[in-house]
Amino acid sequence: MAHKLEEEIKLAVQDIPAMLSKIRSVAKYVRIEYLRDVIYGASGEKKKIRLRIQDNFEFRLVDATYKYRVAVEEGVKKEIEETLYKGNSCEDALKIISSQGLIEENSYEKTRVIFAGPHDTEITLDIYPYGAWVEIEGESSKIHEVAKQLGFSQKEYIETGADDLYLEWIKKHNLPEMWDVRFGLNGNK
Repeated sequence: MAHKLEEEIKLAVQDIPAMLSKIRSVAKYVRIEYLRDVIYGASGEKKKIRLRIQDNFEFRLVDATYKYRVAVEEGVKKEIEETLYKGNSCEDALKIISSQGLIEENSYEKTRVIFAGPHDTEITLDIYPYGAWVEIEGESSKIHEVAKQLGFSQKEYIETGADDLYLEWIKKHNLPEMWDVRFGLNGNK
């Protein structure tokens, strides 16, 4: 099982065209992807498995990854990712997930625009059915520099994950919680 420490920040985006312009001024476009994530967990457990189906319009990739936060330092989330499966078979990934005894909690989709940022950072613009966020991933000190170049301050960093941002959004708009959050038609919980 491959382990990886990921350091990242998340920032809210109000104006997608303006943000794309700012990102292009400091980074190089890499590709766009469609992502569908299904989250599996157990009651009271922080460790979750993310089943991700990624399609970058050239190929499809499936991965199952344990993901859990180990720290937040100066607004930068530090998370461990342990890859359980990486390949092209959803069925094989689901077999591994089912052997872990976790249950499906929710799912959502997003479009991700990926940029190679300065100082070996990766900048992504993630567009969900319920909002848009920029993520900057890399070494902590470099993340802060890139955020500043994009016009953000440390007080704007968001520690909340996508699942909780969705819950905040539905509460704010007095909407029912959907289990499967998609562009267009959604499934009820």
